[in-house]
Amino acid sequence: MLTEQTENHDLQANPNKIKVLQLIRNEKEITRAEIINKSGLSAPTVTRIVNYLEQLNLIESDRIGPSFGGRPPQLIRFNSKENYVIGIDIGATFIRSALSNLDGDFIFEIHLPTNLKKGFDGVMETVGEIIIKLSERAKQKSLALWGIGIAVCGMVNKKTHLVEYSPIFDWKNVDIHKALSKYTDLDMAIGNVTNLIALAELLFGVGKVHKNFIFINLGYGIGSGIIIDGKLFEGVDGIAGEIGHIVVDSRSKIKGREGIAGSLEALASGYGIADIARELAKKDKKSILHSINTEDLDAKMVFDSAKKGDRLANEIVDTVAENISIGIDTMIKLFNTECIVLSGGLVYNGDMFIDRIRKGVDNFSMKALSRSVPIITSGFSENAALMGSFSLILEKILSLEGTPESSSQS
Repeated sequence: MLTEQTENHDLQANPNKIKVLQLIRNEKEITRAEIINKSGLSAPTVTRIVNYLEQLNLIESDRIGPSFGGRPPQLIRFNSKENYVIGIDIGATFIRSALSNLDGDFIFEIHLPTNLKKGFDGVMETVGEIIIKLSERAKQKSLALWGIGIAVCGMVNKKTHLVEYSPIFDWKNVDIHKALSKYTDLDMAIGNVTNLIALAELLFGVGKVHKNFIFINLGYGIGSGIIIDGKLFEGVDGIAGEIGHIVVDSRSKIKGREGIAGSLEALASGYGIADIARELAKKDKKSILHSINTEDLDAKMVFDSAKKGDRLANEIVDTVAENISIGIDTMIKLFNTECIVLSGGLVYNGDMFIDRIRKGVDNFSMKALSRSVPIITSGFSENAALMGSFSLILEKILSLEGTPESSSQS
């Protein structure tokens, strides 16, 4: 007979436990008999795993299902309401953070300016203070915290966990984990913001329908997250999907923050649009953009002017949509994906802009193919990056990595 210690170790090493936990999470309610049927595992194995997951408080079975003759079955559910995570989105303008349960319900939020002028150490100090405040709130409410997920704009090496390069922050080989470890003992996981939003879409959004899709973040910068067969594709070092840095116009002399001329980010990102508009508006006195102070001109003003019928603004938006279409078409042809999901500040400029992108993709598509790829928008809105940071820890929980820290600990 296995000892309790040996049996628990066996369960920890056995991927069947992950299969059962993920099955329970994917179902609203499920019985043991249904778990046995859908997992293909034996009844004793399922019983041991369910008991183990109950000990971790990851599942609950306090409801009784309908009886069709015989003893009524217990209904098992993923215990999303009693397990918590901290999510942090380190953005170029604001650091957004929240304490959340595993359903993504925000319990408490803190938003503070990023203040890039303070440098990496100053930004980390702000993040550290946020972690302390959110941890204290969890302690006051006696909540069990599983960890801290951190989303950052930059190339995060999954082997070293360093942010190798962030053009927007101008950070190179910075160690966020080391910088924040003095503020907390909680498990921390750090990821590229776009990859994490793709993960959030998989766990909370379009992943309920599609297991192969590409998420593209069209904001101040541009990036993509690639989901293949229900898993995030990260590449060898974890920096796959850097669509913003592919060259879409080799003749262009306009450079992005990364220094590459003609890149998609240089020609179609939030900062790229603003840079282009500032230069062109100087020469076009008839444009609304010409009367705007150069330092104040941003991408939103360009889109607003286009909606008012401004010729120059519309030309800029048309070119931006075309370049984005080239990038999307490239990803479709490379990955043969089910759908494209768009999010980010640029996406919220109205259906007309998205329609221009769809039209451009259609123009570049291979007409011989029988299936067109739908281009849809994310439903997460401004909470996308935070949902991504939560998802990083939820993914670890669903793989049974780590244990929650008792909220009674300091």
